[in-house]
Amino acid sequence: MIVTTQKPIEFVNKCDCLVDYRELEKAILWYTKKPVTRLKTIYMHGRYPAVSIYKEKIHVHRLLMMFWKNRILSKEEQVHHKDENKLNALKSNLEIVFEGSHQSFHNKGKTLGKEHKRKIGMGNKNRKGIKMKKRVDIPLIELKSLIDRGHSINAIAKKYKCDWSTVRNRIHENPELLEVGE
Repeated sequence: MIVTTQKPIEFVNKCDCLVDYRELEKAILWYTKKPVTRLKTIYMHGRYPAVSIYKEKIHVHRLLMMFWKNRILSKEEQVHHKDENKLNALKSNLEIVFEGSHQSFHNKGKTLGKEHKRKIGMGNKNRKGIKMKKRVDIPLIELKSLIDRGHSINAIAKKYKCDWSTVRNRIHENPELLEVGE
C-alpha cells in the first residue's frame, strides 16, 4: 500500500531524549520529502538517540541541525551538545563544530595519566599500517662519518633501528654535518 497523504507523526521515545517533537516531525518530513509512517520510535543507535526514516537510521541531533540549516551536513561537520548531555537535542543545546575542534571541546582541562598514555601508545603501535620505531640518539661523529661515506638517511635509520625522521631531525638540528670537510 502506497501512502499518499501524511498523517501527523506520533513519537515513542524509548531513550528519554529531550526533543521538540514538532521540530522533529518537520525535520523528518523535510528530509524525506514524501509521506512516512505515522508512528516513529526514538531509540539509541550507538551512543546517540536516532530515528529510522525508511531504512536509514539518523541521529536526532544531526537530523535537526540539517533541518535548521536547510542543508545536508558534511562529514567534517559535527553537532556538539553544549551541555555534554547526548540525550538533549534541544535547539539551544546544539551547535555545529568541525572535527578537529570538536575533540578539543571535550578534552579541554583534562590530563592523561601515565597508564592512559601507555594504552594510547600501544593502540597506536598496534593499529594497522602504522610502524612505530623508537627514537634513538645517534652520536654526531658516527652520523658525520656515515654521511661522508654517502649513506642515505634510510640506510642510517636501518643501521640504528630507528625511524628515518630521527636521522633527518638529527641532521636538521646539526647542519654542520652536511658541510664538506677540507
